[in-house]
Formats: sequence, C-alpha cells, structure tokens
Amino acid sequence: MKQLSALNIARLRTEECFGYLKQVETETANLPSEETPAAQTAAVTTFKTNVGAFDTALKASAVNPATATATSADDARDASWRGANNYTAAMCAHPTADIAAAAAEAKSLFDKYGDPTKLAQTEESGVLHNLLQDMEAFDSAKRTLLNLDVWIADLKSKEEAFLAAAAERTEADAARQVGIVKETRTAAEAAYRSLVDTVNALAMINGDANYATFIDHVNAMIERQKAISKARTTRAKKEDENPSL
Repeated sequence: MKQLSALNIARLRTEECFGYLKQVETETANLPSEETPAAQTAAVTTFKTNVGAFDTALKASAVNPATATATSADDARDASWRGANNYTAAMCAHPTADIAAAAAEAKSLFDKYGDPTKLAQTEESGVLHNLLQDMEAFDSAKRTLLNLDVWIADLKSKEEAFLAAAAERTEADAARQVGIVKETRTAAEAAYRSLVDTVNALAMINGDANYATFIDHVNAMIERQKAISKARTTRAKKEDENPSL
C-alpha cells in the first residue's frame, strides 16, 4: 500500500519550506479529478489557500516601507556633509588671513576621514560620528569666526535622523519576519500535514491506484529534501569540529 512518507517541514528554512510546498501544490494536479472525495477537495483547497497566503507574506516581507525613509535620510546626510565640506574648502580662500587659517584647520578634519558618502551606510555612520566629535571639539572661537556651528548642527541632525530611520527599518524587518511570515508559514504547514493525512487515508480506504502518481512524486521530493537536510547537518557538524574549514 503506497503512503506518503513523513517529513518535518518545520525544520526547513523559510524559503526552502515555501519552495517545497509550491512543488507539492503543483503535484496536486495528479490527484483524482473524477468523483473527487469531499475530504480531498477540502484538503487541497485549504492547502492551496494557505500556500498562497504564505507566498503573499514572503513577497510583502521583501518590501519594507521604512527602507525608503532610511534611504532619504541617508541622502540628506550626504548632502549635509558635502555642503559643510565645500563651504569649509571655500572659506580656505577667504581674503582675511585669520579666517582662511581657521578654515584650513577645519578642512583638515574633513580630509582626515575622507569622503564618507561613498561608504556603506553603517561605515558612514562611524565616520560621521568621529568627524562630529572632532568638529565639536574644534576651537569655539574659530567655529564662530567661520560660522561653522550651523553646519555642524545640520550634519548632526541629519545623522541622528538617519540613525532613527535605520533603527525603524531594522525593527520593521524583524517584526515582519517573526510576525505575518511565521503566521502564514505555520498555517501552510498545518494544511500540508492535513493534505498528507487525507491522501494517506483515502489511499488506504479506496486503494492507492488513483493516488500512486501523486504519492510517488511527492515521496521522491521528500527523499531529496531529507538528503539536503542531512548534508547540511553533516556539513555544519564538520565546521563545528574543524572551524578552519
């Protein structure tokens, strides 16, 4: 008597689980289509509905509305740095010697760290943090002479706005992953188990002839998935035993 093998899909990675369930969904076309038992129809319908919801959640999780805010804030701090850097460079050519000398000192602080706008966002934050500390420690009389405080305040404000937006983006990513994705995955897994139980029961009651293709194909997928999981576990164990691998 043909029966579907057991597979603990809860142990699969999220995208891996979804891919497996979509393959099973495709194979439901091989289930009996004439005089279909009500239990089979209900199980297949529920399964497809929940896999569809899982798919929608995964697609939504890839789009984070907070990303646009963080990107905009990043652009704003880049513009602020460029403005402050260009202003200080221009002041180096000031006709008043004291102002030009103070500007040259201030410009050396910008040059010390280079252009941070070309760096990754996290690296840029590190550079701006150090630059702002140096700028705030710069002689107050010279800052006043150059009217530099307004530029420092603007850059600091723009950097703080970016950090807040980046934190919101991270929080939103985490919330989606543990929220709706987890919820829809759990429902899809339950629907899969119900489908397996239903097919196994119908094959036992009515004979497996009409279910043989579906069972054979899905069992082959199950064995392939088990092999992948076993290989991953073996590889992880070897890496633990030999960290240099």
